[in-house]
Amino acid sequence: MRRPFIRTAILALLVWPCCALAATVQIQIRGMNFHPDTVTVAPGTTVTWTNDDSFAHTTTSDTKLWDSGLLQPGKSFSHTFDKPGSFPYHCAVHTFMTGTVTVK
Repeated sequence: MRRPFIRTAILALLVWPCCALAATVQIQIRGMNFHPDTVTVAPGTTVTWTNDDSFAHTTTSDTKLWDSGLLQPGKSFSHTFDKPGSFPYHCAVHTFMTGTVTVK
């Protein structure tokens, strides 16, 4: 009688950690740069950009996959990366500000 319960409990313990804990990576915008400007993440990771600068900035995908709109100082924007690939981005206001999210 106990074996089906034990198998179910073991299966739940094996599967739960990988599915319940979604990864989040933080990128700060400060000093007119993204810090870090390059990150490598696993599929399913959420990247959050926080504007710690004195000016409004954006995080805008070069391929139009996402666009935060203007992020005022202290504001944040998040995007979840589900597919592998290289995803370059920039600040639409200050185009010299660039970064890349690599998903693999």
